[in-house]
Parts: sequence; C-alpha cells; structure tokens
Amino acid sequence: MMKIDPNMIIGAVVPKTAGTTPGSIPGGFEDILKDVQKTDTKEVSPLQAMPQVDNINPLKIDVLTMSEQAIDMLDTYSKALVDPVNTLKSIAPMVNDLDVMRSKLNEAGSFLSDDDPLKDIVGDVATTISGEILRFNRGDLIG
Repeated sequence: MMKIDPNMIIGAVVPKTAGTTPGSIPGGFEDILKDVQKTDTKEVSPLQAMPQVDNINPLKIDVLTMSEQAIDMLDTYSKALVDPVNTLKSIAPMVNDLDVMRSKLNEAGSFLSDDDPLKDIVGDVATTISGEILRFNRGDLIG
C-alpha cells in the first residue's frame, strides 16, 4: 500500500524551498546561460580562439597529404570500376599508381612513432589499397 503525503502539492515534483523563484533551480540552466553570456561578451582575438600548435612536424604534414592523395586515388578508382565505359585494361594503370602510392605510404609511415594516431590511419589506407590491388590482380573484378 502506498502512503500519500498530505503536505504534497499535486503536480509539484520538487518541494518548494525558501529563497528560490518558481521554475528556477540553483545552478540550473538559467545560471549556466548567464555565465555563458557573460563570457561571450568579452572580446576574444582570433589568435586566442585558435588552438596553439607547437613545432609542427613537416614529416607528419607530408604523410597526411600523401594519405589524402591516396584516399582520393581510391575514390577515383572506385568510380572508374562502376563506370561501364571502362575496361580492366583501362583501369590497370590506376592500379599501378595505387601500388606506387601504397609503397610510398608504407615507407613514410615507418618513420612515425608507434603511438602516433597518424600511423594507424596510414596503415589502414595502405591496407585498403593492398586489398584493392589484390582483388584486381586475382581477377575478382571479372564477371
């Protein structure tokens, strides 16, 4: 059997406390919004808003650029595969270019430290390229 509190007001979820206005909870949304509005009014220079990067490694930029190029090559390759105008003979040079890119990625990735997240990305891209080269050379695309 459930006991009903006779002092409870129907529809009230939280008992009223002295010093608070109805609908306002200390530390609630209104207080957070006021704090955000206060910080938004302060002038922030564009240089302060940008995260500071110390000592950008040019090797990482090269590897990242190379990875982007490899992904673009894979995208072009996949579009060529679904285009009925292309033959396997016309796609073969693309596969050769992918193989060269895979070698470059593997070589560049070998200079990255094992705990660098970019190394995992490079490895994934190189593995995807290897899989596509293997599918092409094995004849999986015939038929």
